[in-house]
Amino acid sequence: MKKQTTALGTAPLGPLMVKLSIPGMVGMLVASLYNVVDTFWVAGLPEGTHAIAALTVLFPLQMVAGALGMGLTAGVTSLVARRFGAARLEEAHCAAGNALLLSVALGGVLALGVWPLARPTVLLFGATTEILEPSVSYLTIVACGFPFLLFTMTSSGLFRGSGDTLMPMLLQLVGAVLNAILDPFLIYGWGPFPHLGIAGAALATVISQGVGAACSAAYLYGPRSGFRLRLRHFPLRWPVLADIAQVGAPAAADGLLRSVVGSLTNWVLGGFGPAALAAHGLSMRVMMLMVSCLGGGVHQALVPTVGYCFGSGDYRRLWRAYRIAALWTGIGGLVLSALLCVFAVPILSPFTKEPELARLGPLALRLRVCTFFLVEPQMMAVFMFQGMGMGGRAMLLTLSRNVLLVVPLLFPLAWVFGVSGVFAAQGVADVLCLFLAVVLVVQVFRRYPPSASTVATEAIS
Repeated sequence: MKKQTTALGTAPLGPLMVKLSIPGMVGMLVASLYNVVDTFWVAGLPEGTHAIAALTVLFPLQMVAGALGMGLTAGVTSLVARRFGAARLEEAHCAAGNALLLSVALGGVLALGVWPLARPTVLLFGATTEILEPSVSYLTIVACGFPFLLFTMTSSGLFRGSGDTLMPMLLQLVGAVLNAILDPFLIYGWGPFPHLGIAGAALATVISQGVGAACSAAYLYGPRSGFRLRLRHFPLRWPVLADIAQVGAPAAADGLLRSVVGSLTNWVLGGFGPAALAAHGLSMRVMMLMVSCLGGGVHQALVPTVGYCFGSGDYRRLWRAYRIAALWTGIGGLVLSALLCVFAVPILSPFTKEPELARLGPLALRLRVCTFFLVEPQMMAVFMFQGMGMGGRAMLLTLSRNVLLVVPLLFPLAWVFGVSGVFAAQGVADVLCLFLAVVLVVQVFRRYPPSASTVATEAIS
């Protein structure tokens, strides 16, 4: 194993978490800029509000592709980290080969399924007649990048599972920078490029995803990746797929169900007009940036560390890693939430050129972020469960917060409070889910207490 892999179980824990988290934060922040950059440029089109609404309607569908990628990423990151911790290297390489092959296959199937059904699909996901055509135009192009997206996400999961969070950051940086450069040329037709409008944003995304996938493959097969893949590692094996699915399937299912809830939310907001949809989309994009600044990076340190420690039987170090992650993200979430609530109007002003959107945008953002400091420690518990291979508990917690508690709240809050109630539904669910998170963490703590650690000594940290 590489030195960076064994460091998951031996290096001083505080500095290790910082070292692994910072590239993850930067990488997730850069990846989130995909959507922000697209939104910024399409907002300048004459039909800017309708274009933002179209991107918002398609966001749940992109979450379907993202859910499959997150499932593969979560499953393979946890599995290879646990196998490295147990020094079972051949099994780690088989997991890598199987996950990569599966990512390309799933991305291709999803793209082929979307193309002939683009129009009914966008209608299903909540598109109104005003935004139907731009939604179809964007979807038919962006679907071409699904295989690239899933391959890159899966290979990044492999790198993280081996203790390397720097390379996933660099891959995301390459894709985001290329996307930002191409966007204005393809959207507005700068120079020799044609004026493609919202379709140009989709094409820029696909090109950048393809370049990212090519870079991922080149590094994966290079001498510095930590993996030595051979043809024997790629034929699909049921035991390996079952191990990946133990964590990955619940994570993917949660993402798919969140997509359904997102579509349902779009349907409800559609009754309040395109500005309500656009405001919801802006709040989601800012929320993604917040997640990137905190949990999106810290979890990339927590999952492989927990997986390695669980595989080696070092439960004391495992729980210390969780406490560090929960404390960091909880305090950081409180600070960021307060800043965004105070400065919501100037933050959104570049995107809110119409009066109704300028009114609803800050409202949606404030209601969305006010409970963020409660969410991040809950999500750290989810990622701890994933690292331990407890996909069921991870799914129960995220499913409760994002689906089981939101759906029953959505309609009564909308009926009583109007559009404000729709914006507030997720925040109310965040508060209620905190109690479930405490119960699940206590149960696992009692089952694997620090005193049961099979490692005699812990690295000084």
